[in-house]
Amino acid sequence: MNTPRVSPTYFRFNARNLAGALAAAALAAAIVPGSGFLSGHNAMAESKPATAGTNAPAPSSPVGGGAQAPGADIMKVRTVSPATEGISSRPYETPGRTEPIESATVFTRATGIIKERNVDIGDQVKAGDVLAVVDAPDVDRAVDSARALVDASIARAQNARDLSDRSKKLLESRTVAVEEAVQRAGAATEADATVRQAQAALERALEQQRFSVVKAPFDGIISARNFDRGDRVRGDSATQEGWLYRIVKLDTLRFTISAAPDLALRLAREQTVKVRFNEFPGKSFLAKVSRSSRAFDVASGTMRVELQLENKDLAIPSGLTGTATFELAPLPGTFLLPTNTLIIKESKVTVATVADGKVKFVEVAPGRNFGLTVEVTSEALTKDAQVIINPNALLRAGDPVEASPMMKVAK
Repeated sequence: MNTPRVSPTYFRFNARNLAGALAAAALAAAIVPGSGFLSGHNAMAESKPATAGTNAPAPSSPVGGGAQAPGADIMKVRTVSPATEGISSRPYETPGRTEPIESATVFTRATGIIKERNVDIGDQVKAGDVLAVVDAPDVDRAVDSARALVDASIARAQNARDLSDRSKKLLESRTVAVEEAVQRAGAATEADATVRQAQAALERALEQQRFSVVKAPFDGIISARNFDRGDRVRGDSATQEGWLYRIVKLDTLRFTISAAPDLALRLAREQTVKVRFNEFPGKSFLAKVSRSSRAFDVASGTMRVELQLENKDLAIPSGLTGTATFELAPLPGTFLLPTNTLIIKESKVTVATVADGKVKFVEVAPGRNFGLTVEVTSEALTKDAQVIINPNALLRAGDPVEASPMMKVAK
């Protein structure tokens, strides 16, 4: 097979064409703006902005080793300022129970048989009213014996005093010895002390006799009874089972609650509170904060707080469970923010803000959620702060950003 021969002139022609094509490509690349192939002098010329009246577009930032335009890598973020309008006091509800303003368990110190029972449960009594009478013959005999002992002691003391006085007169005439006169004077003093001792025993017996008449300690209502007429009662019993009555004062009630720290630390004395009971539908009662224990229970983490509730008509019984509603004013540093500004990470809630053109994270405490907006509280947040909306997960504290403010937050 014959192979065709190529003329040397053909090779010379194609080489010239290839060199020309390469040169043309290099020239085209050199004159394209922003390609990076221009010399330093030409790059500076290209980076100059177009003069007025020319149609030449401004060159783009160099990609290669040329100087970078200021702000080329700064991220633009949308921001919003925290709002204070529309933040109102919020209701805080907590359960509680009514208790009598005063209560007492009535005992008797007299041992005997119940002779009279004058009142029963539900009866209203006044202070000093006789509730029951105990027939205590042993106490009566003890009183009689104590009186006799006082009389005998007084007689002996009188005899001793008379003998001492005679001894003093006889001592002047030296009829008796000095020692005997001193001894008689001491016997008279001892007899006087015996009289006082006997009188104290009589007072104690009379006091026990008075305890056989059981009286009401204050105005109130009999809430419980623990005996019937004819029962034997034991006075000064060491146990708590021998009580006779329980009496309560209900014209003013305590309403006790176990307040969590966020409520307990914001309550003020005489603060007005609304109390509702399911047993009184559609009706609320006004109460006032009267006192608190000022200490949190270690087990429950709550503080006992007492409210005073007027109950002049005695309509509300003791031991009734209800709900107290507190109107709490917003804490200082409380604002409204869009819900998409919150960042939840590692059990902390923060927002990203723009401060001096850089990202700064501020920790906040979220409150009520209104759907599109949420209530947050932070001492480090101000109403002039620029809070980033939908913050990028790659943002870091100190990153440069350019803020683009949006409209104000609406509740």
